[in-house]
Amino acid sequence: MHDLARKPPVTALDNDAVSREFSAWIARKARLRHINVAIAILILIGLGLIPLISQGTYAYARYGVALAYVMAAVGLNLAIGFTGELVLGHAVVMAAGAYAAGMLSAHAGVSFPFAVLGGIAGGLAAGAAVMLPGLRVRGWYLALITMFAVLVLPRVVVLTEHWTGGEFGLTGIQPPSFLGYLLSDWVLYEVTLLLLALVGLLVANLVRSGWGYRLRAVRDIGTASAAIGLRPNRIRFTVYLLAAGPAALAGALQAFTDAFVNADSFGISLTLLLLTGVMLGGAGTLWGPIVGMAPLIALSFWVGPFSVYNAVALGAGLLISAIVVPDGFVPLIRRWVSRRTPSSAVADSMPVAPVGDSGSGNPSIRTRREFGPEILKARGVMKTFGGVRALQGIDMSIRQGELVGLIGPNGSGKSTFLNVLSGFIAPDAGDIRYRDADVTGWRVDELALAGIGRTFQVPQLIDELTSLENIEIGLVGHENSDLISAVLRLPRDIARERRRRTAALEIFRAMRFAPETLGRPIAELSLGFKRIVEIGRAAVSKPTILLLDEPAAGLNEKERQDLGDRLQELAAQGITILVVEHNVPFVLRICDSLMLLENGQVTCRADLDEALPERLETYLRHDPTPTTQKVES
Repeated sequence: MHDLARKPPVTALDNDAVSREFSAWIARKARLRHINVAIAILILIGLGLIPLISQGTYAYARYGVALAYVMAAVGLNLAIGFTGELVLGHAVVMAAGAYAAGMLSAHAGVSFPFAVLGGIAGGLAAGAAVMLPGLRVRGWYLALITMFAVLVLPRVVVLTEHWTGGEFGLTGIQPPSFLGYLLSDWVLYEVTLLLLALVGLLVANLVRSGWGYRLRAVRDIGTASAAIGLRPNRIRFTVYLLAAGPAALAGALQAFTDAFVNADSFGISLTLLLLTGVMLGGAGTLWGPIVGMAPLIALSFWVGPFSVYNAVALGAGLLISAIVVPDGFVPLIRRWVSRRTPSSAVADSMPVAPVGDSGSGNPSIRTRREFGPEILKARGVMKTFGGVRALQGIDMSIRQGELVGLIGPNGSGKSTFLNVLSGFIAPDAGDIRYRDADVTGWRVDELALAGIGRTFQVPQLIDELTSLENIEIGLVGHENSDLISAVLRLPRDIARERRRRTAALEIFRAMRFAPETLGRPIAELSLGFKRIVEIGRAAVSKPTILLLDEPAAGLNEKERQDLGDRLQELAAQGITILVVEHNVPFVLRICDSLMLLENGQVTCRADLDEALPERLETYLRHDPTPTTQKVES
């Protein structure tokens, strides 16, 4: 490889611009939180004053049940909206909470606080049982399984009528009391309101924390979330319990509010009410369940919760909301406000172009470099799919700090080999050694935590988050998953958030992104920008090796040059990079060496600062991509 000039470093002016944009973005987020808190306080005050204008046990019971429904919808939104788990069994969770609390009170004489705790425990157990199939099935399969639980609930209640009262319902629930004081109807309503506020606060803390990133990663990038060190199934199971908690509490409170529990209260109508409320308000938003449930509860009370028209009205509401406001009212309001809020335009949506020569002699980060010892080795790696041998005994090694290009015709096994190295596919034979340790068969998240990062052909990013937040997500798998401190917003969780943001900001500067892109949702930016953001997400955890799958696909010449410059800078920092790429001029410009993969075997390897072997020269001459930049003199 011929000598190339070093790219200029990021200037102080660039850093100042990024710092200003970062400060402005933080200020906007803080201002939005203050507005949300103010609105929440006003709503709580308004709801808290209802007993002054409404009297009677029946009215208090109706309002208390409405609050319980909103509480359950908050839990459902945590599963469907923030994690993408299509579970429809929260009516069963509410029923389990109600029956558990009611039976403890009616049959065992347990006091109100402990009966509610027992109801929560019963609801959590039911939620885990109903949603557990989600660890194996996805989408509508999971929806049907959880809906089946709602359909069989009345049969289970009848079979256990000795405890549940069967089709006649559970009676004999004691009036709620605390410390010897009987709680009147309006006091129970206020307690329910305060608990709803507490649930909303805890959920808001959760989704703002690193756990919020974990949930969105499972929802939007699926199995690729393991490439940043996450365990998707472990996160899903945790979410099942977290989402069941508010519904279980709601059911326990409803049992004491109605002083009666019947399976008919937890059927298809309630399932439609909760689902429609979440979707109508905006799944995956904090205000969605409240905004969506308010008109539906009013409609349900007007029609009558046990009316034959209730399910029809709710089903029609779900259909209309899916057609008219598919994303829900809250995202619609946000878009309306953002269109009327002035914002700085992003001219290029790509990293800041470096100052210097940009002619045909494309500038690079380095001249001839020395590499460390072999850090990744594959010996005899084989993989068969049915009768097709995708990999036929691959032998290869990569030196520390080396930037290696893996080229070859379509169907030669390049992506399969990358999947084997990153743990997404287990090899049928052979072994893989990383830092002299045999890592054959390790899980994807284990390899990620060990220092092997990965990007994908199609960028796996979370569209609703900004470029900085997407980079920050690369660190959550490497942190202690402290759920308690996240939910309670303890100082140690705030400190973790600051460390993540500082590290992400350093990568943002190192990648020389345009400052204006820092606070923009990634969905609004270009494909080239997304590819480099994904590399930044992989690099933020300081991996030893980066595995890149066709990072230049679909990019224009300027975007490829920007991408290549960033990869060379990472390699200059000592990160080993293996890039699978069809664009031969691109890999010839940036790589230290090339490996040719043909028919599942490495047939040739060459350092690019030496004469190329004849087989590699032959492939390059016949490669269909443009060859104007293949040979540099």
